[in-house]
Formats: sequence, C-alpha cells, structure tokens
Amino acid sequence: MSERFDRQIKSPGFGQAAQDKLSSSTFLIIGGGALGSTVSEMLARSGAGHLVICDMDVVSLSNLHRQSLFDEADSTAYTLKVDALASHINRINSNVKVTTISEEVTVNNIESIIGRYKPLLVIDGTDNFATRYIINDACHKHNMPWIYGACLNVNGTVYGIENQPCLRCILPNEPDTGQDCAISGIMPQTAHLVASIQVSEVMHYISHGHFSGKLTTIDCEKMIFKSRNIDAIHNPACPTCVNKDYPALKQSLSFVTKMCRGKYQTHVSSNLFNTINEYIIHQNEHFKLLSFRERKIHLLSNGRIIVFDVYSSEEATAVIEDLIKHAQT
Repeated sequence: MSERFDRQIKSPGFGQAAQDKLSSSTFLIIGGGALGSTVSEMLARSGAGHLVICDMDVVSLSNLHRQSLFDEADSTAYTLKVDALASHINRINSNVKVTTISEEVTVNNIESIIGRYKPLLVIDGTDNFATRYIINDACHKHNMPWIYGACLNVNGTVYGIENQPCLRCILPNEPDTGQDCAISGIMPQTAHLVASIQVSEVMHYISHGHFSGKLTTIDCEKMIFKSRNIDAIHNPACPTCVNKDYPALKQSLSFVTKMCRGKYQTHVSSNLFNTINEYIIHQNEHFKLLSFRERKIHLLSNGRIIVFDVYSSEEATAVIEDLIKHAQT
C-alpha cells in the first residue's frame, strides 16, 4: 500500500499522516457528471477511504467528451452514472469503499444523507444553483465543510466553504444568466481543471485542517487563473451563515423543474415504469428510453422522468400527463 501512494506521501506538505487521514475518511460527492466523476476518480486514485456518490442520471453519449471515467459501453447501455462510477472505481482501486445513491439530492433527503454517512467533506458536482443553495444551507446547519465548484464553457469557479462567508454571501440570489452547458457548451479541460482544484482543496483540508480560504476562477481560453481572498464579502445579514434561517431547506419541491435548455424533470409514481409498454426505444432493468409525441423521454425505475425538447414547465407537464394517460388505457 505504501508503494502505491509513495509519490504523494513524499510530496512536501502532505506526508504519511495526511495519507492515513485520507484513507480513513468519507467524502460525499453530490453529482456524478463532469465534476463529480472526475473528483471521484482522483480521490479513488489518491486512496480515499469511502466515497458516497449521489446522482440520479444515466450515462449518455453527450457526456463522454468531458466525463472521462465513462465509456461508450456505459452510454450504449444507459447505465446509471453511480453504477458506472462504482464499477470503474473498483477496477482503479478496489480498496475504496463506494456507496451509491441513485437519487436526486433535495430538501427531503440531504440532511438524512449527511447524518447517515457523516462525511469529512461534501463536494459539489451539481450543475444548478438551486441544489447548491440546498447544499450550502444543509452543510452550514450541520457544521459540514463543503467545496463549491461550477464550470461553463471555458470558465470555472471553486471555493471551499467552512463557515463564513458562505455561498449565499457571495451569491445572495440564484444567477439567472439564461445559460447552461446545452446552450453555451462546456470544454472538457474546463471541467477537469475545476475538478482538480476541488481535489486540491480536499488535500489542503486533509493536510492543514482547513481550506485555502481563496475563491479561484479560471478562464481556459485566455489562460487566466485568479485566486483571491473573499473574507470581505461576508454578508452581516446573511440568512444562512448569520441568521441561520436556512431558506433553501424550507422550500417545497417544484412539481416540474428545469434542467439544461429543453429538458425538464419531475417524479411520478414508480408504477409507470412497469406499466408503460409502448414507445420504448431502449430499456434495461432501471431505465427506459421512450419516444412519445416526437420527444425523447428518460424514465427511471424510481419514478424520475426527464422530458427533452420542451421549453416550459407547462409544456413538460402536458407531455407527462398525456404519457400517464396513455399508460393507463
């Protein structure tokens, strides 16, 4: 075992004590896409003890250019991302314990997940700010350090959050840029650099007991990398880290929520998975790819449903209700 990690143990500022702590620690990774899969791979190769990975999606062909742990076999079979990650990680380092949670992380389950697994750190691998605010509020409430990471096109941001300032201090309201990776694209090196900086914050925390305290931004096109101290951004009236009101944990789940451009998701009765026998293009034990009303639909066995090529929650709801009606006839 010492030979396997010899090179990082010899790295100045790390050492055997840090390696031992890494190997005995649990990390909660929320999201198994471009950031989450890359972070998972690097932590597994580094000798992390236990990875708890949450994601509810399947591997698709458009993932492969940036989510490097997946391959064509995963996308052809529409394998659950968490299952594909567990399989690949086991081949990389069979000593790493991997727990998979094939669910969306929401206000309904995040606190129970944190309480059950008691991770050393939570790592953000999500692609939306609604979930990040939930992570921010839950982690502060439970005194849990976490690492925010975001990337789009050629730009990325990383910030390790321990207490103050929290994400809501930096971004009081959810950004409404109208952009996502389906519109603006995402370069693979951007995702990998952001994930690498997130893992650097993990290693800093392991070695020193705290994060770097810097907010790091990157621009891969202009080759600009900036890191700055943001203590001054602390909001003295922050509802999360000052007033401890935790507004994100009080929100109710929306019936239909927007994902990337042209994609909406919701949850229906898991019975639909068993009763729908038409419109099927591909299926396995946990997933069905449907073509219905000239739209692609992903239906998972846990009741999660994603509708493609719709551009409002009303349009998505109409398609889903029509599908349910046809399944009942």
